[in-house]
Amino acid sequence: MTDQKKYLESDGLIAAHYGEEYEHYYNAITPPMFMNSLNVFETIDDYYDFDRRDKHKYCYGRVQNPTVRILEDKLAAMEHGVGALAFASGMAAAATAVLTAVKAGSHVVCIHNAYGPLKDFITGYCHEYMNVTADFIRGDEIEEFEQTVTDATDLVILESPSSVIFSLQDIEAVCRLAHAHGALVYIDNTFCTPIYQKPLDMGADIVMHTTSKYIGGHSDVIGGILAAREESLFQKLLQHRELMGGIVGPAEAWLMIRGLRTLETRVAAHQETALKVAEYLENCGKVRRVYYPGLKSHPQRALVEKQQTGSTGLLSFEIDGTPEQAVKLAEHLQIFKIGVSWGGFESLAFMPYLRLSQENAGVLGGGRNIIRLHCGLEDAQVLISDLEAAFACL
Repeated sequence: MTDQKKYLESDGLIAAHYGEEYEHYYNAITPPMFMNSLNVFETIDDYYDFDRRDKHKYCYGRVQNPTVRILEDKLAAMEHGVGALAFASGMAAAATAVLTAVKAGSHVVCIHNAYGPLKDFITGYCHEYMNVTADFIRGDEIEEFEQTVTDATDLVILESPSSVIFSLQDIEAVCRLAHAHGALVYIDNTFCTPIYQKPLDMGADIVMHTTSKYIGGHSDVIGGILAAREESLFQKLLQHRELMGGIVGPAEAWLMIRGLRTLETRVAAHQETALKVAEYLENCGKVRRVYYPGLKSHPQRALVEKQQTGSTGLLSFEIDGTPEQAVKLAEHLQIFKIGVSWGGFESLAFMPYLRLSQENAGVLGGGRNIIRLHCGLEDAQVLISDLEAAFACL
């Protein structure tokens, strides 16, 4: 059997090699895609007695799959968790995490800038069918959590940095507070990826990634991942995934494994380009504010340096103008395509607050004219030239 310990020296080695036992698939350098829905056993007792944590024994595709297991082993190692579970979408992962953490009558504390459908799931389904209540806070200051988290709180939901205004929460401080009240902490780590942030090491209980973004990296797969800090919680998540049938398919898992092989190189390139674009926007004289954790001017710079070892390719800015002018700018971009997702090789632009009232946009920390950019793998100067040409049209 391959010695996996040597691959734990860096995230890049984990992403490229960890969990792959080449001798089990004829020394192929790329792991196979196990498309079977069923595995068989030699005896009845073998079926009843098999250990689901044994990576060489499988039963049924709704429960586990060898290709999916390789992906899960890699991400568990990268996140420093006891285990990881792959799901058919980020929302499937997020919903499973919430349903594992809450019960009838639970209280949830969630930041305003968490993923919109996740907030809708809590305030809609969980409230209607489970009488779950929720308080939403900005989350920039630990005092907000101190005023909101109580002994009735079962779950605290973070997203640091958040994906529009890129505000941070103090992960260690929030985890200490939540655990003192008996609550679990869930965090969306999609922006930083496991390369640039390790929330489980800071006390978080569950880390979620939308693998459609940087982990997939090619805009061709939908998926999600949960990694857990403790074994008992991992087992509950595993049980709930099995019961709800949310496991990712082997083809999608194979694409995510492919994406992981280049993750470290890609996020470094995204970061380098995004910083250049953010610095251009900050100094072009036509922008009111730039939101990017990689900038030295970020208002939480000390916390960025404490929690993150880097930033990736997502940033936002507000033009010095109206929402209508911002729409005109976005629609004049040529290299930046209009699209709601991010994390692939292409550069994208979107206006997430445009259809909100100015009051509701303000609650989320921005204005209706905010434009979110994802800086892809094109040359930075090409992207800057695209922005310059669009600004010239205003």
